[in-house]
Amino acid sequence: MKTKTNLKYMGGVLRLSLIANFLFLLLFLAIAIWKFDAVKLKLLTFSKNQKLKSQTSERVLKTFNNDIYDDFLDGEFIVNQDARTVEFLFLGNSLTYCGVPDEEPDKTRRGLTSTKIENDYVHKLVSMYANKHEVNVKYSCVNIADFERGFKNSTFSKDKLENIHVKNPDIVVFQIGENVSYEDISGYGELFFKRYCELVECFKNSKRIVCIPFWPIKEKINIITDVAFSTDSRICDLSHLGSGIDSENFASSYKKYRQPGVGVHPGDIGMHRIAKNILCVLSE
Repeated sequence: MKTKTNLKYMGGVLRLSLIANFLFLLLFLAIAIWKFDAVKLKLLTFSKNQKLKSQTSERVLKTFNNDIYDDFLDGEFIVNQDARTVEFLFLGNSLTYCGVPDEEPDKTRRGLTSTKIENDYVHKLVSMYANKHEVNVKYSCVNIADFERGFKNSTFSKDKLENIHVKNPDIVVFQIGENVSYEDISGYGELFFKRYCELVECFKNSKRIVCIPFWPIKEKINIITDVAFSTDSRICDLSHLGSGIDSENFASSYKKYRQPGVGVHPGDIGMHRIAKNILCVLSE
């Protein structure tokens, strides 16, 4: 009798245990599904925000890239009058050379959202390069945003650089791509590749640095990587700086701008890191 009672008791405990385990499994699955949906939502939101950020940045860049080809900046960085001189040519957009937002008290034309001219990536780079290699640097900067926006209709003409001081550069830095819209790169990627290669090949006798755009768009990254590979150029990936991993790279980390999208451009810290990344590639 006692044995039957014990068996009945054990059977009841087993049933309760199975029911409890089943309920626990259901709870675990519910939490897992909820977590998955939450993570999925976060990833989708991040993806949409990145695309919106890129689209906003493209629109803002257009307002600051109204420059024509012969609107350029020439300069020198002298370490020692007796040292040899290395000549740089920077072909870029507003991250390289343009007007500045209204919020900036210093109106000197320079890389967008740097607080002063010596803080943009061009001036940081020539200074670091000159001091590291103990050479003098002569440089020219040209805003070629028109080429980015108009590549579908025309090729780059080197004749448009006839007024710059640096005509036969030792080093050319190509910092473009941000002004190429998502629609253009998606629909005319092969043409952009062809036009960009033609641009790079205008400087066959120079050391050429092709930069991946600051804001990461995979279609641009893939095509511009192919440009660097096909033209035997060095590549400098700047996309990790504008990916949002480190907010310090953006001007919005220290200043609020009235115009939407301006703050997602590289500020002084971002500019400094752009210069260091290019310098690393040059030092190879």
